[in-house]
Amino acid sequence: MTRRHFIAPLALVAALAACIDDDSLNPPTANPDLVDPLFARYVAFGNSITAGLQSGGINDSTQQESYAVLLAAQMGTEFNYPTLRAPGCPPPLVNVFTQEVVGDPGPLGCALRSPIIPDHLNNVAFPGAAVIELLDYFNPDIVPSETDAFRSFLLGGRTEFEAAAEVLPTFVTVWIGSNDGTSTLLDQTNPGDPAQVTSAADFADYFGAFMDSLDLLGSIQGGVIIGAVQPIGVPYASQGRVWKGFEAQFDALTNPLNAFDVSVACLPGTPIPGTSDTAWTSIPFHVGGPALAEANAKIDSVQGGDLLPQDLEPVVIGCTDAEAITDEEMLNIVAATAGYNAAMAAEADERDWIFVDPNPLVRQLAQAPGAVLSFPAFPGLPGVTAEMSQNTPFGFALSRDGFHPSTSTHQVVADALIDLINAKYGTSIPTLN
Repeated sequence: MTRRHFIAPLALVAALAACIDDDSLNPPTANPDLVDPLFARYVAFGNSITAGLQSGGINDSTQQESYAVLLAAQMGTEFNYPTLRAPGCPPPLVNVFTQEVVGDPGPLGCALRSPIIPDHLNNVAFPGAAVIELLDYFNPDIVPSETDAFRSFLLGGRTEFEAAAEVLPTFVTVWIGSNDGTSTLLDQTNPGDPAQVTSAADFADYFGAFMDSLDLLGSIQGGVIIGAVQPIGVPYASQGRVWKGFEAQFDALTNPLNAFDVSVACLPGTPIPGTSDTAWTSIPFHVGGPALAEANAKIDSVQGGDLLPQDLEPVVIGCTDAEAITDEEMLNIVAATAGYNAAMAAEADERDWIFVDPNPLVRQLAQAPGAVLSFPAFPGLPGVTAEMSQNTPFGFALSRDGFHPSTSTHQVVADALIDLINAKYGTSIPTLN
């Protein structure tokens, strides 16, 4: 296999590893609750999912619900993370439709970290992490983002690798890739923008360099690499054809008034080669939600006598490139994500680690009634209860932001990893359920 792992400062990595005193770390026999010496020092790499972000926010409560924290507890191993004080940084949503959040974070919108800081971290993930940032914060290919503050806030300016190297892990999990492709669904100016999608070739280079650096630590005895979730499994971006179907439902409820239209430009779909799936033009919630709210407000204005029926102009979702993820953009993300997963699977195979493709699990979860909704549970829709619209607006498998897993899904992930680890390494980690 030809390698171009050009970004890894391997000499510096080797020097860093050599400077760490292994004798200063807890030996495998120091913890009587430890299930197996393999898990003496477990480190979790990743992004917002691993860090514990749910419902658009993160605090100590959501951090404790991360699959990584759950897994470590079942391993019986020490697991430190950078605790975020309540209500959070930012606080999680209480209601996605009203944008109400937990508590009051103050003028900064962030309740800051706990002043009690552990000597070392085992969960080194931070929200917004892309594959290139596992090793490097200064590469010119890194696109600045609001989430960059987490790099300093949670890790003190260290990279995930640098923070992990202080632990010299014996076992690791790595869940990366969503911010290289699927997170473009969240972009406020051009969702699905191809310019923001890491190419599969670059991802392979960056990830390979990271894995080479982990090898140089010389302490890791096993690990799990979890692949990236495909965008077609993310309910934050509902298919345009589903929105078009909702238009007819909305018109029936507001007849004879017409306050809401979805363009035929929202309907195209392109078959995904080699699969039975289709990449559909999709409308992100940050576009569809406000449009529907505006349409409802216009109906209220007419019914309240503030707007004449003949002056009512419908709100139109046109599915322009700036509004929607086009089918071509969706197909591009799907292809890139498939490339990411192929590269990660190859790196796992080379080291005889476990590789987990999360997409079959996502599809399995989606089969359960109410787990993943094809259309948000907007308040007032037929069949939508107040409890649904507030607590499970995108389905119970997702948190309130429609993008990050719910607590129950983190538990499912933890148990799935436990089964795979036990089968691979002959260990006896107890499952949660």
